[in-house]
Amino acid sequence: MKTHAAVLWQPGEPVEILEVDLAPPKAGEVLVKIAACGLCASDLHVVDGDLPEPMPLVLGHEASGVVVQTGPGVERLKKGDHVVLALVPSCGRCRPCREGRPNFCEVGGRMAATGTLADGTSRLSVNGTVLHHFNSVSSLADYAVVPESAAVAIRQDMPLDVAALFGCAVITGYGAVVNTARVETGASVAVWGCGGVGLNCIQSARLVGAAAIVAVDVSTEKLEAAGRFGATTLVNAQADDPAPKVREATGGLGADYVFEAIGREETVRQAWDAARAGGTVVVVGIIPKGQTLTIDPWHFIYEKTLKGCFLGSARIAIDIPRLADLYVEGRLQLDELVSRRIRLAELPEAFDRLRAGDVLRQVAVFD
Repeated sequence: MKTHAAVLWQPGEPVEILEVDLAPPKAGEVLVKIAACGLCASDLHVVDGDLPEPMPLVLGHEASGVVVQTGPGVERLKKGDHVVLALVPSCGRCRPCREGRPNFCEVGGRMAATGTLADGTSRLSVNGTVLHHFNSVSSLADYAVVPESAAVAIRQDMPLDVAALFGCAVITGYGAVVNTARVETGASVAVWGCGGVGLNCIQSARLVGAAAIVAVDVSTEKLEAAGRFGATTLVNAQADDPAPKVREATGGLGADYVFEAIGREETVRQAWDAARAGGTVVVVGIIPKGQTLTIDPWHFIYEKTLKGCFLGSARIAIDIPRLADLYVEGRLQLDELVSRRIRLAELPEAFDRLRAGDVLRQVAVFD
């Protein structure tokens, strides 16, 4: 079949919207009609060359849609299911899957590294040229063929346009707080970066009952949004040195948990300085591959912990339906995250807005 898709031939080149060939699903795969796809910083990192991926590829990894066809052996999903797509397919058999860490599935990792699906081939091509899958999803397109394990069925009263955000921004921020850090009720939290992921760290800290939630950013508009999502103290890092302000807002000690949702060495250092003795710093933002990080090692004497985080240590089959319930119950803010709804043809301008940091989340919507 034919589908329109966002194709990147090489980093630094313009993204092209092309009609591409999409082969039908094979064993263990499903064909999904995409309803919406969020535009994420990870997509921008690929476009700008900061995140190396097999080329050429079809972009997109944070999406929702409806299953229209299932391949042989698919048991969990059926035609007509509303689904959220996430970039962590899992085999259920390898050691990480058996240990409850499906986001580090060996098969999923191989698919991500090679830009293929489980059998080592692609379902995407244009004029005979093979196109790679982006993290097994490639959802900036009308249709996508994905592994069954990368698609999670959700309740059908959940709006699909905002459900797309569950696939990356929401699950990353929520999971960082709930799964990676396991923030306790009454803890103090600080969040560097109030974009889509950071705001979900903030509202998840609110959901688990954090006593103090400090938001740090350089944008007045994003800080105002952080206040609406549950931050109790707002710190403008252009006006003030943020680490002392975080300590001031947390009784002079520093925060129990600090989340860096930007992916910059400078802000990781600031977050490290802002954590209390015995505190935990979770780096949620993606620092470009190959860069180095320098922190003051003296702080290890204070028994601080520095942790990484990939997609919020997600267990997507559990976490995504739970998030849908929270939204329908009115406890999770999603509509407020969407700065702009766009069409596929508007991607160049949308990437420019993302580079400028002028938006929370942009969502490409499909008919």
